[in-house]
Parts: sequence; structure tokens; C-alpha cells
Amino acid sequence: MIPAQHPYEAKYKQEVDGRTVYSSKPVIAWGDEGQALVVDERSGRLVPANDRRTFIGLSEGGQPVVAAIPGGGWSARYKNEDGTFTVDPLVAWTVRSDGTFAPIDTDTTGLCDDPTASSSFDGLVAPGAETRTAQPDGSA
Repeated sequence: MIPAQHPYEAKYKQEVDGRTVYSSKPVIAWGDEGQALVVDERSGRLVPANDRRTFIGLSEGGQPVVAAIPGGGWSARYKNEDGTFTVDPLVAWTVRSDGTFAPIDTDTTGLCDDPTASSSFDGLVAPGAETRTAQPDGSA
């Protein structure tokens, strides 16, 4: 076994209550055959990442999150299919070990994620900035 020196993540996809949910686990080590190993919380041991049937692949992982700070009045703007916009307040910003920040939004079920990963993400709105919420394209 070789300890993981560079951050990689095992990605998983499953259906929960009719919607697709993505999750990831950090790769802790590499097995003797080159397989990525992740922690299995139930058994308390390392297992190959692809042992779970929901496994969809590996990706380079980001630096670990070391802190979180409040959203500070910032919002995420999403473009709707009809050309209007929805603006949601950020709940927090995460701070990674390399000093980078990422915005964090939440959906109606309480699932938190980086809004920039959404295909409908249109931009960030600073505190006090004008927001475009119900205007079709071209009328802003």
C-alpha cells in the first residue's frame, strides 16, 4: 500500500427520492495493484473505491477545506430555462488549505454545494449589488 500524496477523490452517483445525488470520498492510499483505496465507515478499513456499485470514477481532488466563514450577504444567481434569474443567498464560503475560497449555497432539501458547479449558475452577486431576478434575457 502507498499513502496518497496528491489529493484524488472517488466519485459516486445514486438516485435518492427521484433525484440524482453525487458524493465523493478522498483517496487515502493506493493498493498494491494500483487501485484507489477509500475508508469504509461500516467496516472501519480501507477498501477499493470501485467496490461500491455507485462508483463513477476518480478525479483530482481539491485542497482540503480548513475553515468556513458566513456568506456575508453574497448571493448566487442562476439562469432559468425561461430566461429569468433566481438569486439565492450564500450560506458560507469555504477556505481551502491553499488559500482559495469557494461559495456555498443550499437547495430546498438542505444539501449544500458550490453553486459554480451547476449548469444554470450565472454569477455571484455582491452585497448591495443590483440583482436580476425576474427579467428575461435582453431586458436587464
